[in-house]
Amino acid sequence: MVSVRNLFMMGSAIAAISAPMEVSAQAQTYQLDIPAQSLDSALRAFAQSTRQQIVFDMDAVRGRTSPALRGNYTINDAIGILLANSGLEASPGNSGVYIVKQKASRPVARIAAAQTSTQASTQQADAGQVRQAPPARTVEPTTEIVVTARRRDELLTGVPASITAYSSDFLEKQNIQTFADYATKIPNVTFQYGQGSDFAATGFSGGRVTTIRGVAGANTTAYYLNDTPIPSTVSPQTLGLDRIEVLKGPQGTLFGASSMGGNLRFITRKPSLTKNSFMAEGQIGTTKSGGTDYGIEALGGAVLVPDVMAVDVSLGYTRESGFLERRFPDPAAPDQFITKDDQGRNDVLSGSVALRTRLSDSFEVTLNALGQKAKLNGYPAAYVPLPGYAPVSYTLTRDRDIQEYSKDRWGLASIVLDYEGDGFSVVSSTSYFARRVEEQEDVTEGTNEFLVDFFEVDLNSAPFTGLNIIKDKRFTHETRLSFDEGVLIPNLSGIVGVFHQEDDQTFTQPAVFIPELADAGFEPAYLSDFSFPQHVDNTAVFGELYYEILPKLTLTLGLRQYWIKQKADEFLSLGFFNSPEGDITPAESNKQSGLVPKFVASYEIGDGGNIYASVSKGFRVGGTQPAQTDDFCVPELNALGLSKDAIGNFQPDTLWSYELGAKARLAGGRLSVSSAVFQIDWSDVQQTIFLPDCSISFITNAGKARIRGGELEVSGRPIASVPLTVQLGLGYTNGKLVEPGFLPQSPNSRLAQVPRFTGTISGYYRTPVSDSADLFAAADYSYTSAVKVADNVGGFLTRQPFNLLNANIGLGFDRAEVLIYGKNLLDKRLNFGDLYANGFERQELTAGGDVQRLPRGAVSRPREIGLQVRLNF
Repeated sequence: MVSVRNLFMMGSAIAAISAPMEVSAQAQTYQLDIPAQSLDSALRAFAQSTRQQIVFDMDAVRGRTSPALRGNYTINDAIGILLANSGLEASPGNSGVYIVKQKASRPVARIAAAQTSTQASTQQADAGQVRQAPPARTVEPTTEIVVTARRRDELLTGVPASITAYSSDFLEKQNIQTFADYATKIPNVTFQYGQGSDFAATGFSGGRVTTIRGVAGANTTAYYLNDTPIPSTVSPQTLGLDRIEVLKGPQGTLFGASSMGGNLRFITRKPSLTKNSFMAEGQIGTTKSGGTDYGIEALGGAVLVPDVMAVDVSLGYTRESGFLERRFPDPAAPDQFITKDDQGRNDVLSGSVALRTRLSDSFEVTLNALGQKAKLNGYPAAYVPLPGYAPVSYTLTRDRDIQEYSKDRWGLASIVLDYEGDGFSVVSSTSYFARRVEEQEDVTEGTNEFLVDFFEVDLNSAPFTGLNIIKDKRFTHETRLSFDEGVLIPNLSGIVGVFHQEDDQTFTQPAVFIPELADAGFEPAYLSDFSFPQHVDNTAVFGELYYEILPKLTLTLGLRQYWIKQKADEFLSLGFFNSPEGDITPAESNKQSGLVPKFVASYEIGDGGNIYASVSKGFRVGGTQPAQTDDFCVPELNALGLSKDAIGNFQPDTLWSYELGAKARLAGGRLSVSSAVFQIDWSDVQQTIFLPDCSISFITNAGKARIRGGELEVSGRPIASVPLTVQLGLGYTNGKLVEPGFLPQSPNSRLAQVPRFTGTISGYYRTPVSDSADLFAAADYSYTSAVKVADNVGGFLTRQPFNLLNANIGLGFDRAEVLIYGKNLLDKRLNFGDLYANGFERQELTAGGDVQRLPRGAVSRPREIGLQVRLNF
């Protein structure tokens, strides 16, 4: 059934066409110039060019693309080309209006996604239909991903920007399920633990930072779940995702603060109003040095009222077994050790509900609720001794029996109002996000060492535990208006909008009572007790205009005006290291505002490709910080030219990005190619400064950096006759610290946290092996070069390069797939960065008798092998 809302009667002044006129129109040819784009846009452009009425259902064409159409064509030939690869067909009704609908299903053999049969024969038996392989096949262009990088549906190749996009189909074929699965496969994208991208950087859940194009540090990369900004340490499960988009370069005009390096967008699928569906996935496997891994996930879609209301529901549970061991002295026999395995085990429960309602021909509402609950039985982190800075053992020898853990749960509820007018659309999104993280860490060794060194008190029998609780609540609203060319003036289209977010965060370290401290005469008998609240208001107006100044030449102007208010309330700190009555940290506030511009010139080439040049500005929001500085710290601050009062706030840092790029569809549409070169000039860099004498760190603005690099991505089917699709990505980044500011580096030294080379290659092969089954195989390999990272005490370390190899092979049937998968097949032990200790870091003696820190790094999972079953109805 086709609803009224989705009946696009293009050419409103045309009356109904009679049958004789229909025959004449079908024979007439039309000069057409329609670029490759989303299928719905192509059909609208076709209707406007030919004045031919055509009716289609938006749900049927959503997510589909069409090839370019240039030259003289009849109506029938043109529609046939536009609908090629879509599984749709069109035929004229009695009134001459063409109606697009699903092709009648034919029992043909399954073949690779990049192929289709030109003929099919069927046999009918008493037992039912028998599928037979087609006698001949022709090659079709690969289907291109539709993205919303500019807040509207566009083909990936047509967007004048560097974007990596992974469709749900690609995620499934490459068995991508976790953050590490996709984050290691994107050119010029890397990640690092221990640098602190969240409100509190200690522990595991809040310590990850994502770097795009060398723009490293906390809050340089924004994460979005649909239209909602979320913390960059949140990792949604991939089931139910329509795609992942990675936008490279500053995205401040449309996406605001924290997008100075780029952003990652997780787009969930919308419920279909016309088709019921169900998919499920179950797996079981094993991890080297670990136990049994297993998981089950399901996603169902139901049409409640045809063409009016539909719902999607998903639920999943996965367990990644622990692969580390924790050993500690037996209290009853100190020369003996007790070992507990399954450390680093990760249990994740996730679910979502989406309700879509079409209230009128032009207006629909989508309600969405998503949630996830994860628990780590011990951090997936091993010691990475210096100077090698690499894991040498997955066994952790500790002084006491303290079970570390991390509990991370979050939920997101949103309502999206979508109005489609004549040549314009309005989208209003309102959401509420809440997250709670609780982490317990064993800091026994470091704390005991500190007490011995500074107080000459040895409490070796005392276990010291650091406990963190992070709460984050965000209300977000955005309304944006998009308009097509010609609505205001010829050749001008664009988008304008307003944005507002209120973010309340609290970082708490509750008291953990230590009887041994009290027995030794120390009061209070706990290390710390405080709760640090912070509130941020972020308001902005934004827009981008696209003007075709000459045929195929489009100029883009983007602007965003933002106003940000931050407030950190006064709070009291209690504990062993504070004064008897406690220490008060005064309230701090901060206001920031600015204008973020963007300029792009793009020229269309080939079938939907383009060459472009862009200049854009990015910014990262400043902030307040609890600067608990005693007078003892003043000399160190003065030596840096800073004052005690000046470090309560830090200001935004900004950058300018200059980019040249090109995109094209080659080999008859089988291959998509994207390339770009860029230079980034970064000023007033937010630097974390450590004062060794008084053992505090804080953020201030100082220094300049310059980053130059490039990217090349190729995807598609290289050989027409071979059902093999590949994806190749190469990235190069050369970051220099032009002015080091307060960092202990020389001018023009290498920028920290920035690998010079990144690369990935993946392939997927599928071919029929019988009338009812296909054989498929997939593999991917990724590489990241060595990187210099901050060592958390004012120096730098070198993290070794790493590479990862994953693969799967299986059989596909009508409604099911069975596969064997392998991850980290080379069994690499990789260090993803050492974690900030929630207390005093452990020390060790070197061979020469010196004392040095013993960092603990987040590490890769060892080799994983398993069996997976997928069902799809």
